[in-house]
Amino acid sequence: MALTHNQINRLWYKPIYDNFKKHGFVKHIFTSKDAEDFIRTGAYLIKEAEKRSNIIIPWDENRRYEILANPRLENAFVALGAEYLLKGVFLIKGYAINEPKQLSAPIRHPIILKGNKNKLLTNEVHDLSYIVDHIASVIDFTDFDKSQKNDEAKAKAELKGKRLAGITRMTIPFPSAKQILVYLHFKRNFALHRPFTIPEFRGITQHIFKLLDYIAQKGTGRTIEVLAKLNDEL
Repeated sequence: MALTHNQINRLWYKPIYDNFKKHGFVKHIFTSKDAEDFIRTGAYLIKEAEKRSNIIIPWDENRRYEILANPRLENAFVALGAEYLLKGVFLIKGYAINEPKQLSAPIRHPIILKGNKNKLLTNEVHDLSYIVDHIASVIDFTDFDKSQKNDEAKAKAELKGKRLAGITRMTIPFPSAKQILVYLHFKRNFALHRPFTIPEFRGITQHIFKLLDYIAQKGTGRTIEVLAKLNDEL
């Protein structure tokens, strides 16, 4: 019997993830020793996403599944890559990614690892929303946001007096770090589970890659390019 539309939606949006997570993940308190694994994994996925963002495949009915899969893969790789990279940066900067136990006294967030390991759960890791909410305490985005404003001003000056043929209104303004992070969170938690692609505003993909490279450099002193190449040397 064919599944109804509502049944498909329930399966698509509400997988039995909690049981999978509880029984399928290694129970572990992640520390700075694990940071490199997170960071390199993130860099590898981000580079894979970047490759796919530059692929333009002319429509061919015989290659329709490849064509349809490419933007979905890009979306998955960049969202998951960002999550790995950000969690690695948290760890390398001395912050916890494991969730805290239920404590009688409140604990300050983001949680400093040193001296707090006994207050953390071994089987629960924060999701990307927590990281997005607290990453500004770990990475200073002042230079990135200033650069975005400068680039936006240049783009507006170049377009002044010109017809906007082929330019959408969403090309400008340039998004801030916070706006891009919120968008990445949306891609990670919602867009990945949808059976269709989400149309990107013109240029947003390049803003995402620019921000992730900025985070890599501020967090590790290395670019995404350098980090991704390290995987080739293993």
